[in-house]
Amino acid sequence: MRNIGLLPLLAFLSMLNLTLIVPSINEFIVVRFSVSETEASLFVTVEMLAYILFGLVWGAVSDVKGKRKRLIVIGYLGAAVCYSIMIVTPDLLSLLGVRFIQGIFSVMAWSLLMTIGLDIARAGTYGKTMGIIGMGLMLGVSVGAPVGGVLADYGMFFPIYAAAAVSLIGAILTLMLLKESALDTQSKPESLGDAMRTIIKEPKLAAPCIYSFLERYSAGYFVFLFPLMLQDLLVAPPSARGFYLAAFLFPFVLLQYPFGRLVDRYGRARFLIFGRVAYGALFMVIGIATDFLLPLMIACGTLAALLFPACLALLGDLSPSGERGTFMGAFNLFGSMGFAAGPFLSATIADVYGYRNSFLTGGIILLIMVFGTIPILRKIPYRGKIE
Repeated sequence: MRNIGLLPLLAFLSMLNLTLIVPSINEFIVVRFSVSETEASLFVTVEMLAYILFGLVWGAVSDVKGKRKRLIVIGYLGAAVCYSIMIVTPDLLSLLGVRFIQGIFSVMAWSLLMTIGLDIARAGTYGKTMGIIGMGLMLGVSVGAPVGGVLADYGMFFPIYAAAAVSLIGAILTLMLLKESALDTQSKPESLGDAMRTIIKEPKLAAPCIYSFLERYSAGYFVFLFPLMLQDLLVAPPSARGFYLAAFLFPFVLLQYPFGRLVDRYGRARFLIFGRVAYGALFMVIGIATDFLLPLMIACGTLAALLFPACLALLGDLSPSGERGTFMGAFNLFGSMGFAAGPFLSATIADVYGYRNSFLTGGIILLIMVFGTIPILRKIPYRGKIE
């Protein structure tokens, strides 16, 4: 059971690297290669593309092999090497190529870490276990940017050095301390083709995949459009923008474990439906209720802390032991698609119709997709409660 303590730490290290480099992108890419900000944004885009293309593949490979630990170590080591190579890349094109390969290795590590979380949890306790891991994931995302900003003050390469070191530490901890979980060999797919077909055989998988898309789709709004809205509509300085984002992230990080216990005891569907409807309604008014923005962000962060472990717990309920890697890969594939779509769609709508209408449209999209999952959720019996 030592994995329960180690997995949140590894999850923290994985997500720390996701935002660690962001504060130095201007110096590291725009100034260094004399390119536009739009061209520099491809640095983020190609990593998301790698997540989309390979998250499902690595999950299927881990199911076929019946092993996950070795792939996680390879993922961390590969990412560490890629971060080191980024320092000596001569131009933007080569940097983007290395970034894409780094994304392939990174998604191998963090997606399979999440899968091991489901492997070690007993039936009926997926919410609690994934809540603990979720706290590590979100804490890493929250801490990465400010730490990267401090490091960037010493030089544009320091966040890259740190990212390589963090990945190497992750590989060492995994190799030395992570315990391989025993998988159900009876449900293990025989080939990659069989593994891919398992996600088609289970139509109920659509529900957690849609919720994964929505969760990271809305996160794309908060990461990209929300700070721009604060700057343009409220003339908020960077410190105020960080404060509002912290109001969202603080409850999101701290409340996942207690809410995970709650969904273990009382089931998934009611929290996913009513929580997501409430979240969508609040999301719609973010661009309008600027006078009440602080409590609004706290409420959204609180609801997000409920929805994330509930969604992962539902995934655990649906996935057989030997096929969890593939199921988790599909879950993260849709999540990465949502995170890629969120900034692009939010900015496109905002450019034409304004910030308020962009958030309004985003909330409507959330609500429509949630209501579309209700018939699926009603067919999923909840199996088990925590003791």
